[in-house]
Amino acid sequence: MISLISENQPLFTLGFLIFLVITVLLVFQYVVIRYGQLLFIQAIRCWVRTKRNLAKNKRVIQFKGKYPKLYVIMSRRFCLRGFYGLSLTSLCVVIGCILVLFIALAKAVATLNPIVSIDYFISAQMSLLRDSNIIDFFILITSFASTPIYVLAVLFAAVNCWVKQQRYIIVGLLIATLGSTIFTSLMKDLLQRERPANSLLVVQTYSFPSGHATTAMALYGFIAYLLIRFNQNSVQKIRVLTISIFFIILIGLSRVVLNQHYLSDVLGGYLAGAFWLTLGISITEWLSAENKIIWKVKWPISHVYMIWLSGLGIFISTLIYAKIYQFPTLS
Repeated sequence: MISLISENQPLFTLGFLIFLVITVLLVFQYVVIRYGQLLFIQAIRCWVRTKRNLAKNKRVIQFKGKYPKLYVIMSRRFCLRGFYGLSLTSLCVVIGCILVLFIALAKAVATLNPIVSIDYFISAQMSLLRDSNIIDFFILITSFASTPIYVLAVLFAAVNCWVKQQRYIIVGLLIATLGSTIFTSLMKDLLQRERPANSLLVVQTYSFPSGHATTAMALYGFIAYLLIRFNQNSVQKIRVLTISIFFIILIGLSRVVLNQHYLSDVLGGYLAGAFWLTLGISITEWLSAENKIIWKVKWPISHVYMIWLSGLGIFISTLIYAKIYQFPTLS
């Protein structure tokens, strides 16, 4: 058994990684479903107590008396009610943190920091899997974030929003998807990082950040956000979130397994996608706060079938695309 594992170490490592991700996500799903509401209530109570204690603080009182207008502006940023309070503040903080992390990662890649050595090591290990049967599976997975499927998924999502008469959602969708696509293209041309030499698929573009990872995070993340936002069942919301996270991780992992990208490329793609996803969600929530979007709507059976057919259409299109285009480009 030990000799079998040592002979197929990259394959067993990959399998263990996927198993670990599934385990963590299932534990996360269980904890949130079982204790999420209780933890949320406790967090709200803690936040209210903290605000009360701060209001009694001498320095805060002095600041309020000296700068009353600034105090009102700042206090509103932490109000739990409405979008313009804590929700908007949290989204801005998330966007800022993601941007800082992306800049730090891009700088590390450009200056050949130790993360590049890790990239080369993982790439060398993944090259040992080029004759493995799992390659076919990951080619199918990676095809879900290819340009034709990406365009088709955006089109289906936009059509469903249009039919549901929630057309302002398309604004957030386009900001998340088109913004991430343009940004990724610009960053590729700016850094001009070459792809791994032992890539399994023939691709001509530069490597950092991964366009597929960016697409997976921005597009499928926004679709997951819509499914969660329209759904009134809290348990189903958590399950959609869990499945979406796993699917996005699989797409990013496929780029590493196929040696299309280094690990840092995928991480950069996730950060770029997360930035534009959060920005798209922020715009959508702002439009919702302005009563441009209604989430609590009835779903006729025809609309439900339309969504399922859209998902089925994307899946079948991905199968066809992988068979006709991706497999013939294997190097």
